[in-house]
Amino acid sequence: MTGDEEARATADGERVRTMTDCDADTPYALAAYARRHLLRLSPAAGDHPAAEELEADVRSWATARGLSTPGDDWLERRRIGRLVGRCMPGAPVAVAQVTARYLAWVFHFDDTVAEHADRLAAHRVWDPPAILRSGRLPAGAPACTHFTSLVSAHEDIVAAGGTGLLPLLADGLRRYSESCARETPWRATGAAPTLADYLAQRVHTSGGHPMYLHLLAPGMPSGRDPLTAPLTGLAELAFLIGGLANDLLGHASEQQQGDPVNAVTVLAHEYGLPVPEAYRAALVLHAGHQHRFDAARAGLLADTTLSAPRRRFVHAVTGWVAGSAAAVEPYWHHLLATHPTRGTG
Repeated sequence: MTGDEEARATADGERVRTMTDCDADTPYALAAYARRHLLRLSPAAGDHPAAEELEADVRSWATARGLSTPGDDWLERRRIGRLVGRCMPGAPVAVAQVTARYLAWVFHFDDTVAEHADRLAAHRVWDPPAILRSGRLPAGAPACTHFTSLVSAHEDIVAAGGTGLLPLLADGLRRYSESCARETPWRATGAAPTLADYLAQRVHTSGGHPMYLHLLAPGMPSGRDPLTAPLTGLAELAFLIGGLANDLLGHASEQQQGDPVNAVTVLAHEYGLPVPEAYRAALVLHAGHQHRFDAARAGLLADTTLSAPRRRFVHAVTGWVAGSAAAVEPYWHHLLATHPTRGTG
């Protein structure tokens, strides 16, 4: 943490400690409790040495591609360069840079398209995964900002030596868009899905697949030493952990919007729980998946036959889980900025 972040964290802690018992179930108090839980499980990682460069680059890239306009604060709230730097602090700058750019595209698509049924359907007609893989717009496709910037992301990935990763990334984008589409009926009806259905989609709607760009770093699995099912399973567990963390910090806002697609709302519906109890159950759910991840990671690293490249990938995925604190911090500070009272919600 920077000095300013430490000061804010101390102040936030004081605010939480001075609450009375009747404050304990406010959205603010629940979010504060979740934040402490997340930081305890995944202490904030250190910054990438080029953190400021990464942040400046992704903002410049997004602005030049039309994903950001003057007065639009989504990049400030997301702080994508910092997030990627925290998740892959030892990666070469060029690898972290291309990862941040593609992740910016996914985040912008998520914020502006994925949760809107009509927009999502209109975009899916033109097959974004195929655009990412080929770097070309289909005949007749509109030259909209999302498609042209996706072509730019393709070019960046190829320039970084990632041509061989395009099928894997395109498959990740396909799974993401399909899972977003499966959430559409839940939002349209306001009915929460079952927990099993929700978790199956949340693995992919978390938008974690840009993590595979970490494979561009030296010494990672490739060619004759590819990823195995246990390794991709570990990565998908990391995606789910990130999605659940997002649910915890984003619940107050989603509850106000009447969005049922959140782990807290799902648990409340599945087990007939009041929201505060469902929120605490979501914390336990997150911790359970974190412990599953830790056990799976330990098992892989204990395997003496695991190759050095695959071992590096396990450590890389671990970095993305550890970096999750950086992903939730902007949500926390946005919550404080927009709902400064303890009774927010």
